[in-house]
Amino acid sequence: VSLRLAGALLDKAELGERAVRPEQWVDVLSTIWPLDDGHSWNRVTPRLVQQLVPHVGSLPPAALLTLLKGLAAPQAEAPAPGQAAQGAVAQLPSAVARAVKRTVQDGAWDFEEVVQSFDSLGRLGWYDEPAIAALLARCSSTSLLEPHTPLLLPLVRACANLRVHHTPLLSKLVQFYCWCDTYLRPQPLPSEHLDELLEFAEHLQELSFQSTAFRGVLAANLRNENATPRQVLALLSALARASHFPKEFKEACAKVCAESSNTDLAALSRDDLINAFHIHLCAVFDGPAALKHWLTEDEAMKSFFQVHTSQRWYQKQDQERAAFLQSDLYLQLKQAAKAENLNLRPSDPGDVYHIELVASDAKERLASASPDPPLAVVCIKSKEQLRWYVPITFAADSEEDIAEKNRCAHFRFMFRGVVQKTRHLQAMGYRTAAIWLSEWNELKTKEERQAYLRAAVGAPDPRSAAFSPSPPEEADTYA
Repeated sequence: VSLRLAGALLDKAELGERAVRPEQWVDVLSTIWPLDDGHSWNRVTPRLVQQLVPHVGSLPPAALLTLLKGLAAPQAEAPAPGQAAQGAVAQLPSAVARAVKRTVQDGAWDFEEVVQSFDSLGRLGWYDEPAIAALLARCSSTSLLEPHTPLLLPLVRACANLRVHHTPLLSKLVQFYCWCDTYLRPQPLPSEHLDELLEFAEHLQELSFQSTAFRGVLAANLRNENATPRQVLALLSALARASHFPKEFKEACAKVCAESSNTDLAALSRDDLINAFHIHLCAVFDGPAALKHWLTEDEAMKSFFQVHTSQRWYQKQDQERAAFLQSDLYLQLKQAAKAENLNLRPSDPGDVYHIELVASDAKERLASASPDPPLAVVCIKSKEQLRWYVPITFAADSEEDIAEKNRCAHFRFMFRGVVQKTRHLQAMGYRTAAIWLSEWNELKTKEERQAYLRAAVGAPDPRSAAFSPSPPEEADTYA
């Protein structure tokens, strides 16, 4: 019914029989957008957007936020990829971004509305550097108070979704989160608060942000009597991926593995099981020797991780390997490697990490501790590359300062799981070379791809290096 009514309204407006204000188009689009399916996308939504786009810049602040939140709502069925980038629909993200920048600069939104707009842009994946600079400047300059507690999770979620690592802002958010945990939240945390803590931790982990105080909050909840087995495993995984193994770690690990019933384990999703495998994986690579020995030699621990978690992890690696071997990327890399006389091949099925290309004699050289480490070519997807990175040593006076200090303008920074993968491959003895797919996919000729691969596997330099954000506690202070 809503779709038919919207269609009828559009027909009258296009014939000049009905005058509709831009704010009214916002209400109609916000109502229709979540109901869209493939057919209505072709028929209704582009027509609504075409009516609205010329007026986005003049929308009142409240209507603009309504539009953003409506667009960020889940759709019944997403449009086909080709459909979403045509006509007025393709102009909508840039029009909204310009309006967001103006509204934030004018101070027309309060802090909660600023955060809601930031979170909506993140859910939509609409990145616009001037708009992000305005949002970050506002968020960085706002003093956090008790009423802002519910805004912490949406803020870090927006940063992760938009691939923005602004260390001063993240440090402020985490510091306030830890303060709230100490003075405002009930102790021990109820189960629903633990889920919020784990989601907050997951976004920080994705952003490669480390905090000693926040790790303490996670560790303290290992003994939380309200935590379910799923939540304890998630807490252990978050700590392991942060390379933090407090005294409570072994105790909690032994307890949850011993006491989890078959019903508890059956309730774990595929992602839960993959996440739980990080406990074993990261402890083996990054943990203290005694913990590593216990996890690999204790029969109960070996049984738990081998039976319940490792299968899902290795399935994921093999699925990534199969997708890579069927891609144009594999053929392009293989061709470039052959032209450069690089004896490379895909990693073997069953390897702990899928590696796009490795030296053909990698296992022999690793086994013999060769002084010449084997090469591992790691492809870094666009979703694993930061768009924005500002270190902890930076303090901004304006959004122009913030934009100028974005180090992604000069260097490339990886985040998410590829940071751990690269670190572990290097610990295994590989020499890693990064292929940034955001750049590789722009190359047009065989010669360009060959030159890119040559630079990636050659001597490290700022153009070919792969960086990850530095922990605030370890940040250098070079002028």
